[in-house]
Amino acid sequence: MTTAMVAGRLIELCKEGQFIQAQHELYDTDIISIDPDGSRTEGASNMHAKEERFLSNLEKIISVSFSEPLIAGNYFSVILRMEIEIKNTGYRDFEEICVYQVANGKIVFEQFFRDVKKVV
Repeated sequence: MTTAMVAGRLIELCKEGQFIQAQHELYDTDIISIDPDGSRTEGASNMHAKEERFLSNLEKIISVSFSEPLIAGNYFSVILRMEIEIKNTGYRDFEEICVYQVANGKIVFEQFFRDVKKVV
C-alpha cells in the first residue's frame, strides 16, 4: 500500500470506530507511538493493550472526525477531533495533530500533538 492508501484506510476504519482493526491491519509489529504527554509505546502488542485500556475507559464516543490527510513522502498527518465521555471523568472534547510514518505499507511510527491541560 502507498502512504496515501494507508492514510485513507486508517481514516476509514477509525471513523467507523474500528480502532483495534486499524492497528491489526495497518500497524507494523515494531510500531513506535508517542503520546501528547511524551509517553512512548513500542510494539504492536503493547499498542493493542494500550488501545484496549483506552476504549474500556470510555463511556461513550460522541463524535470522531478527521481532516483530509497531508502526504509528504512516507509521512502523512491529519487533524483528529474527538468528543468522548470517559468513565468517572466525564465529557472531553479535543483536537490533535497526528503524524504517521509508513514503510512497506505499514505504519511504523506515530506521534500525537495537542495541548495537555492539567486540572488544578
